[in-house]
Amino acid sequence: MIISDPMALVNAVVCAVIVLVLMFYRREGARHRPIISVLAYLIVLVYASVPFRYLFGLYDTSHWLVVVVNLTICAAILRSRGNVARIIDALRL
Repeated sequence: MIISDPMALVNAVVCAVIVLVLMFYRREGARHRPIISVLAYLIVLVYASVPFRYLFGLYDTSHWLVVVVNLTICAAILRSRGNVARIIDALRL
């Protein structure tokens, strides 16, 4: 593993936080929505690829805009405590 770009490291850590928060989400009385569950599963798959690629040396550079967008998504997921349905409902007008 070569740390050539600090932005790549920051992006990998942010993506790992997103994945961990979504993986350890507990429903606790919320109703089950299958489409939201599939969406959360796909988000975990997409975001989990970044830290794995970084660890295996396949992800060596990142753009600052990607890091900013991922930080924004991470903040939204942390604020909703991993509840993807709450984020989707907030985006609907």
